[in-house]
Amino acid sequence: MTGRRRSLPSALALGRPRASQWIWEACVEGREPAESLPTKDREDLVYHLIHDKKWTDLQVAVHTCMTTATTVRIRERLGLAPNHSTTNTAAA
Repeated sequence: MTGRRRSLPSALALGRPRASQWIWEACVEGREPAESLPTKDREDLVYHLIHDKKWTDLQVAVHTCMTTATTVRIRERLGLAPNHSTTNTAAA
């Protein structure tokens, strides 16, 4: 353990319980499901993936092993707008 704490917006970090650094990093990297985290940490994870990394709800759901409905519910609770896929599906 390096002793460093993960960086989160101060509004999300104040007064909330935290999982260990190892489990947090494993969830961020997709090696552990988000259900391994306490509820508030799961919210932080969704915030990080949607706000900071600009992922879509589907990308977050697949990466975290959560349903899309759960991802959307957490995103909406955090007041975040959905990100949209940048894939161009229009016919040429």
